[in-house]
Amino acid sequence: MRQVFFFLFFLMGTIVFGQPENDVITPENSRAKRKEQHDKIENDYLKNVEKHQDAQGKDGKRKMKRHMKKSMRMRRLGNKPWYKRMWIRRQ
Repeated sequence: MRQVFFFLFFLMGTIVFGQPENDVITPENSRAKRKEQHDKIENDYLKNVEKHQDAQGKDGKRKMKRHMKKSMRMRRLGNKPWYKRMWIRRQ
C-alpha cells in the first residue's frame, strides 16, 4: 500500500510540475514574450489615460494637453538650462 501511494505521489508530481518539452525558451521566444507583455501594459495605460481624460472638463483637458506638450518638449531637449535650450535648432 505504501509503495502504491509513493508511486501515485511521484507520478502526480511529475505530471503537475514537469515542463512540456516543446516549451523551450529561446531568445526569439523571450523577445516576443517581452514585447507582448510591454504592449499589453502600454495598451492598458493608454486606455486608463483616455478614461481619465474623458472624465475631465474642458479646462482640465486644456491644462493636461499643455503639460503634455511641455513634458514632451523637455524630454526631447533634455535637462539643460534655458540658455542652452534656446539655441538648439528646432526640427
